[in-house]
Amino acid sequence: MLNLRGSADSALNAAVRGACGCELPIASNSSSNCNEGTILKLGPNEWLLVASNGTFWSEKMMIPGATLTDVSHARIAVEVDGEKSRDLLAKGCAIDLHPRQFAPGTCVQTSIAKIGVILHRPRNGDSFILYAARSYAGSCWHWLTAAAREYGYHVIAPQNNSAIQQL
Repeated sequence: MLNLRGSADSALNAAVRGACGCELPIASNSSSNCNEGTILKLGPNEWLLVASNGTFWSEKMMIPGATLTDVSHARIAVEVDGEKSRDLLAKGCAIDLHPRQFAPGTCVQTSIAKIGVILHRPRNGDSFILYAARSYAGSCWHWLTAAAREYGYHVIAPQNNSAIQQL
């Protein structure tokens, strides 16, 4: 995971496309995907780059006019999937997660159970990915498993060294 900061213009978009293979999402609370990974729009001049398995994005990539900071060790990522995933997250989140309001491809910085997270809805299925500060990993996991108890859940171990743990 890399934090990217720079001026949201066509030159930066072209540089990111060349270095990462992905388009830079420009609209607020949006994301873009490509084979190499996903880019989440966090603010006017800030993005989170999440590399796919087997992709090596680095803060040493040449993106003129931007700064890259490796935040891989600062965050945890947990994927919540299934038909009750929205109901589960709604227990601790004030964001309207209905697909009309939180469509696939949407991301937002919010809190779930008073834990600051980046919440992303990938473009496939009913899943959501939560990115939280590593120091809150235990609290986040405890809340998720307690909140999911009424629906039943199972934990799927990450595949191929994936950074995303699935609940």
